[in-house]
Amino acid sequence: MDGFGIHRLSPALGAEIRGLDLARPLDHGTVAALRAAWLEHLVLVFRNQSLTEADQVAFAQLFGMPVGSRSTERKDGGDSRVMLVSNVRENGKPVGVLPDGELMFHADSVFLEKPLKGALLYAQEIPREGGNTLFANMYMAWDSLPDAVRSRIRTVDAVHAYDYSTQIKTAAFDRSRVPHAVHPAVCVHPETGREVLHVNRLMTEELVGLNAEDGRAVLELCFAHVERPEHLYEHVWQIGDLVMWDNRCTQHARTDFAAGERRLLRRVGLEGERLPERRDGTG
Repeated sequence: MDGFGIHRLSPALGAEIRGLDLARPLDHGTVAALRAAWLEHLVLVFRNQSLTEADQVAFAQLFGMPVGSRSTERKDGGDSRVMLVSNVRENGKPVGVLPDGELMFHADSVFLEKPLKGALLYAQEIPREGGNTLFANMYMAWDSLPDAVRSRIRTVDAVHAYDYSTQIKTAAFDRSRVPHAVHPAVCVHPETGREVLHVNRLMTEELVGLNAEDGRAVLELCFAHVERPEHLYEHVWQIGDLVMWDNRCTQHARTDFAAGERRLLRRVGLEGERLPERRDGTG
């Protein structure tokens, strides 16, 4: 097995993996050890990598089926399984998606019936300041919620919607024209069996069965709770970073950055499944 070191990045989640070149083949023992580290730390960081799109996809395939953008097809002839996250513009149009500014906390593609299992993001160009990624531990967020709130939402469904053309939500989306899905507000991670809070500030529109005022109040409490500093790891990007996260038990957000600064990252998603729920009051 290829040896590597694990350096914890915050008390909440995140670990840096040291000593591996991801452009080279990895043996089965190393992959198994990385998978175990991923399940334990939720977010893995690999610094100083030099990866082609093919390298990134090949590494992603060790953990699941690679998938690209759900909203737009690449027009530059690149691998469709690689999504460009970038504010770089050609002929006045962004070459990628989610180009500008900050992005509120969310889990990827929860507006679909089968949200992503995880994702791997690789940094090619980064701004001099800002554009950091915040990750939240959703096991911890659920475990530390007040009991009264836990009992209120344990058996409730949540509606998630997203408008591809909108980055920062200012009002409820028109569900007749945007993708949306209904998931339990509390789900179970299919590999660890642990419960996770499954609502997020960017995409969760309502809690089914609660009146609008009560539901919004509960959601706002949950959102603020998720974003408490003790639940977070903030990744400050360096060129050559590859960051992979478990989308089933984390949320992430992006901090703001100057419009004149170039930012170009490549994301490969991992095909997911509908998360199971636990509604027997146990766990």
